[in-house]
Amino acid sequence: MSMENDKSTLFTPVFSTTTDEIILHKMAKNFEEGFHLLFITYYHPLIRVARRMIGSDFAEDVVQDTFTMVWHNKYTFDTVVSLKSYLYTSIHNKCLNVIRKENIAEKYKAEYHTKSTFEESILDEEVFAQLYQALELLPEHYKEAMVKTLDGESIADIALSMDTTEDSIKAYKRRAKQILKKELAHLNIFSKRKQNK
Repeated sequence: MSMENDKSTLFTPVFSTTTDEIILHKMAKNFEEGFHLLFITYYHPLIRVARRMIGSDFAEDVVQDTFTMVWHNKYTFDTVVSLKSYLYTSIHNKCLNVIRKENIAEKYKAEYHTKSTFEESILDEEVFAQLYQALELLPEHYKEAMVKTLDGESIADIALSMDTTEDSIKAYKRRAKQILKKELAHLNIFSKRKQNK
């Protein structure tokens, strides 16, 4: 079932990636294989969006329910826009249902009362998605150090887990950032962080 004509779209994302195009192609040719790629690509970004709306207790159920709908209905998507719009709109609507049903704390209702705030959270996830795709271009030890850093690990813990010195980890991160700056120059991630310090 194609979702190109779905009229419930809340948000039209601006980013398009090779990974998304591969997902579209695989879902059309081999749904099971395409669905697997869809799941591993979008599960964590959707979890983060849902957690911001309703907290950790209900986020996983909402995301799993969204993927279950795609699986059972064998949804396919004609464009990257329709793919992303379906996923993020589904998460938004299901989270609102949870808020109404479970009487979630007022802070969640207030923070996501407007569509614009929700769209900002999606844009954040789009940036993270591009960042993680760029990480795949790094040498393995650079990538491991950066992923662990993004997961909140300290330099000392990273050095211990990678069986190397803290100075080596610092060097890995420094060189990795040089590569990432070039790959993600269009997003201005690093320059914005410097301005906000």
